[in-house]
Amino acid sequence: MKKLTILLTALLLAQATWAVDIKAVFDEFKDTPRAEYVSISPFLMKIGKCFIDEEDGPEMALAKQIHSMKVLDLEDCAPEVKARFTKRIADLNRDGYETLMRVNEKGEKVNILVKEKKNVIREMLIVCAGPDDCTLVLFKGKFKTEDIDRLINEENIDKD
Repeated sequence: MKKLTILLTALLLAQATWAVDIKAVFDEFKDTPRAEYVSISPFLMKIGKCFIDEEDGPEMALAKQIHSMKVLDLEDCAPEVKARFTKRIADLNRDGYETLMRVNEKGEKVNILVKEKKNVIREMLIVCAGPDDCTLVLFKGKFKTEDIDRLINEENIDKD
């Protein structure tokens, strides 16, 4: 029994080290030549919220719910970097994330993943991976599903 417990523990640890977490992806690619990386801390987000007028629409009300964000854009990077990024994203540990939306069009894959706690979205991860566009966006905050639905409906009305 003791050997079985040790074996199972070793397997779980090995699996955890193989899976790539989102922080590791940002850390690996943010200093790549021609990569664009922006990280906005909670402090800077609080300052920026002072300039947001909620009367401008649902997107501004939703922006007030963002506590911090990170953006990684590899569009101008070498094809080898984009291929490595796509592989890392495929190996991404999605533990705790639910897929909100998935689009696969002409080789470009876009996934929107969310991490919820008590029916409140705490993290939203937007992943674009393909031969041309490799982008990763992470929002942290407190969003309600209704807020996102309202924003999508507003965008659909504007397009009509």
